[in-house]
Amino acid sequence: MGMRFLILLFFCFQFSLLCFSQKMMVKVYLENKVSNPESDTIYYDFNKKLTWHDYQGKPDMNSFAGAITSSGFAFNSHMNFDRDHINLTIGVYTFFSKKDSWKKPNINTDYHLLHEQHHFDITRMGAQKLVKELQKVNFTKANYSALLSSVFNKVYDENIALQHQYDRETKNSMDVKKQL
Repeated sequence: MGMRFLILLFFCFQFSLLCFSQKMMVKVYLENKVSNPESDTIYYDFNKKLTWHDYQGKPDMNSFAGAITSSGFAFNSHMNFDRDHINLTIGVYTFFSKKDSWKKPNINTDYHLLHEQHHFDITRMGAQKLVKELQKVNFTKANYSALLSSVFNKVYDENIALQHQYDRETKNSMDVKKQL
């Protein structure tokens, strides 16, 4: 029994040396997911703009807003190992939620829809920034999870601030000159 334990300990030691000596290979990219028309989620597509039909949530009649675009960005990550490398793949994507996006009955112009489309476009810009920021990070096996979360949260907060700035500068689309 003592010999088996030593052999197991030896293999565990060898495996840990292998894992910590492996080079981390990182691939970060913008995922171009395809939307399913039956789904609540619309993925960003440069060739398809939002329509008022996409706004399927119940409007908040107490809100000063005429419409709300519920969009965000997220990522999928996958790590695998081979003899010499740790491969980390991160796919970033942008999405829109139909059930969480709404419009009031009197809001139906192309002008207002363009304002809402720009909110989705700003979200896509956030996803693009996340890719750029993640490509700069020096990931290791020990830090990748914490750094991934930290960079995501920083870029997400910046994107929320940019969304608010857009609404302030356009006065929620009421300043036609700024909006155009």
